[in-house]
Amino acid sequence: MIILDTNAIIYAVKQKISIERFVDEEIGVPSSVIEELSELKMDDSNARIGIDWVKKYRILKVQKKGDEGVIEAATRYGGTVITNDAALRKNLKDKNIRSTTISKGKIRT
Repeated sequence: MIILDTNAIIYAVKQKISIERFVDEEIGVPSSVIEELSELKMDDSNARIGIDWVKKYRILKVQKKGDEGVIEAATRYGGTVITNDAALRKNLKDKNIRSTTISKGKIRT
């Protein structure tokens, strides 16, 4: 499973990147990420678009908020997290959870 973080969604929307073009796995979005997008939507049109954009993916119910919700989803559902957040990537690495970034129109390892 591929798990999307908030900043990966916003980046993909901004750059018009179709994530499913790069992955063969199921794509999931933690409920904490949807909450974060909802909080950002008033000030960020990419977050507003992102809320509609993620409806085509599986929603992963989590109890925790923010990055902790992403970690909870990765622990519960397994897979790789796509995020451009360096602090989150370090936290994921410390917990032996795979992560990758999205930049320059590509998903990177």
